[in-house]
Amino acid sequence: MTYDDRTGDDDRIQNLAQRAVDSLLTLVDRGTRLAFGALIIVVVVCVGGFALGVAALSDGIETVWIIFGGFAAFIAIGAVVLAMLRLWAITRLGSALVTEVERLIAGDPRSERVVIEAVDASDGVQDQSAIVMSRQFFTMSNTVGAAGQFGALAIALKSVTTFPLLILLAIVISVGFAGLGLLFALGILL
Repeated sequence: MTYDDRTGDDDRIQNLAQRAVDSLLTLVDRGTRLAFGALIIVVVVCVGGFALGVAALSDGIETVWIIFGGFAAFIAIGAVVLAMLRLWAITRLGSALVTEVERLIAGDPRSERVVIEAVDASDGVQDQSAIVMSRQFFTMSNTVGAAGQFGALAIALKSVTTFPLLILLAIVISVGFAGLGLLFALGILL
């Protein structure tokens, strides 16, 4: 292998690593915007449902609602906030991510194939949501987790791959609050 071959290989690895990190940061941007919108909705629905429950219930059941309803609202809001904090943490890892992806690719040809597939798949869904795009990084997450030596990359991929679950948890709890809020509102009116 000549010097030019090694230089060309290094450039190819560096370009692929940069593309992978750029795809990840695009996903982070979309996820952050989605999480902010979800946070507003979750706070309004959960706090509104909680307040309606406190107003509609009385005696011992009110105390139970305050404990369990407050806990559920805390979980829903906390899930979205945790998702946002994890995504924001990725934005500070930019250069470390490129370096770790380069090391991952250079160290294992199978890892290079996984990174290429993730980048190619995410290039094909750039117009889709953050949740759809995050699926492309699950396979890459398994590869990085098996390697165990890529701290920043493991954190970034964990943040991206757990994002849909955290948002789903918040949505499910919010739907419950919306339904209970409707029942509490009917109880107050009748």
